[in-house]
Amino acid sequence: MKKILLFFFLGVSILLYSDNDPFLMPDINTDINTDIGMNDIFDSDLFSEEFNKYFEEMNQEWNEHLQYMDEEWRKLYEESQKEWDKYYEEYAKQETEFMKKFEKIWGETFEYTPDKWYDFSDDLNSFSIVTFKGDEKNKNGYIEVKVITDKNVTKQEIEKKIKKQAEKTINKKDEYTKKPILDNLVEKKEIEKPKIVKEKEVNNKVVYTAKIPIKNNPFLERAKGYIPLITEMKSKYGIPKPFILAIIQKESSFLPKARSKSGALGLMQLIPRYAATEAYIYLYKRKPNPRSLVYELYNPEKNILYGTTYIYLLHNKYFKFEKDYSKRKYMVIASYNMGPVAISKRVRGLNLDNMNLSSLYKYLLNNTRKETSDYLKKVLQYEKEWNKIYP
Repeated sequence: MKKILLFFFLGVSILLYSDNDPFLMPDINTDINTDIGMNDIFDSDLFSEEFNKYFEEMNQEWNEHLQYMDEEWRKLYEESQKEWDKYYEEYAKQETEFMKKFEKIWGETFEYTPDKWYDFSDDLNSFSIVTFKGDEKNKNGYIEVKVITDKNVTKQEIEKKIKKQAEKTINKKDEYTKKPILDNLVEKKEIEKPKIVKEKEVNNKVVYTAKIPIKNNPFLERAKGYIPLITEMKSKYGIPKPFILAIIQKESSFLPKARSKSGALGLMQLIPRYAATEAYIYLYKRKPNPRSLVYELYNPEKNILYGTTYIYLLHNKYFKFEKDYSKRKYMVIASYNMGPVAISKRVRGLNLDNMNLSSLYKYLLNNTRKETSDYLKKVLQYEKEWNKIYP
């Protein structure tokens, strides 16, 4: 079994895209009840002693599987990880200093999440949080602007500080479209007369906040600017536009400056040292410069290029052992969230030929962490919606 698997993975170098659409969304019910047991999918007990033995063997093979491209790729990847170690050591120090400075001013820290964009003033006495997740009053999301001032500052001065920070965020441009990130999303009157609220007192100072509503559907507005680039990626890799749009919406809500606590960056939320490095080496056959790559991931053009390249690698390298394109697509979606090694461990060894698509879907929902099962459902849901707009 080991020799067969090794021969298969090492024998494939560059695979051409098939005329069949591997990402075509099948017409199945994605609201399946997930409270099912293993026997609902298989007649036999998968976790038998024989299966566990095979599972252990497969784990031992995994390091060899990582050589699925070629020796040169593996060498570049390993060398790049050493450079990433140095980069992250320096980055951790800078991040610690930033959080200490922030906490000293605001009396608390915060945690990055990919559905929010934080934009800080140079002195950290004001910042904005942009989110496209709506609340009861702002269905399309909002910009929350916060300032901290001395207690004796006038109302006019507070309003001036709020407006200055709001305008800074609203005018920040997208490096790909060259237009403001929030272009056509905020009404001018909301900036001119912000509704300012006294939030709390911190260290003998006062925190004021104002919420500026997003007026239009942010996903549609943001997607418009990226369609030419996404269309180009469809031509390059055959990945349909609705699929890429669905991943972007789920990962970052179309916020190009998004960042997660795990260090994933940009529209497609790529972790620089892993997914982005894999894509970079595949594209350019050389190691990336860590600082340059991190900077590039905030550029939508580069981020979508690396993100779609990584999806291509997942589809045509990691999960090429599954010949059914639709089944493979489900593995790709789950692995984009949970990692290809983790998902491959869960599906290899299963009798995939005898599983229909619905059974695999149920299996992935029930045998991955909740975050991943929710992720799979959401991406499929978003893809169906985007297919109505950009088929």
